[in-house]
Amino acid sequence: MDLDGNNDSTTSFFTLDACDGELAIKIMTVLSLNGNDLEKSWKQLLFDNPQMEARLRSQGIDTPSSRGSIEWDDAMILFTCTLEINNQNRPVQLGEQLSKERFGRFPWGNGSATNYLLEFLRPNNSSASTKESYDGMMKLLGKLNSFCIQEPLGDSKYSNGVGGLNICGILDKNEVYDLRKYFTGRMWSVSADEPLDGGVRDAIKHLVLILKSAERYGVGMMLRSHA
Repeated sequence: MDLDGNNDSTTSFFTLDACDGELAIKIMTVLSLNGNDLEKSWKQLLFDNPQMEARLRSQGIDTPSSRGSIEWDDAMILFTCTLEINNQNRPVQLGEQLSKERFGRFPWGNGSATNYLLEFLRPNNSSASTKESYDGMMKLLGKLNSFCIQEPLGDSKYSNGVGGLNICGILDKNEVYDLRKYFTGRMWSVSADEPLDGGVRDAIKHLVLILKSAERYGVGMMLRSHA
């Protein structure tokens, strides 16, 4: 791949974290509420998911059952409560370092490999079955790219958290499997206007390796950006 494109050192770095994607949706649904509805639903959410209360208490939150008592912003809550932890109480690491680096700062635009794929992927042919699979792939790629900053559950608060925490999107573990299957299928091709020679295939290669890692752990995936 030609790496001489828009490789600006000031572009963002993108990280794929292992997360509980199903729980993330539940948390975002509750955090989209206000007032008494928020407090009531938050308390129920913790009752239904005791691991959330344990995680928050381990981070120094004394009364996690009340959203109003937690000083953190919604981005920090979403990240902290859904990040997958291994037996050593450390974040589950997805993929090898090379794939993480190549995916993390893509040499085009704002450094986002997912943005690049959304821009320059094309269906392989015009058959109905190909179109359906292609649309499914693009829907999941779009969810990973920007679900947390779109309506109705998404909000700019997830892209402007304390300490520069920017959460772009999420997939649950089933969607991780589906996206990896789509990428390794034959329903996609590359736009003739692609600016980087081999860019789409290089981005997919490294993303697939990270998706396979998430599959092995049986986890979902969260995309974050760092200034």
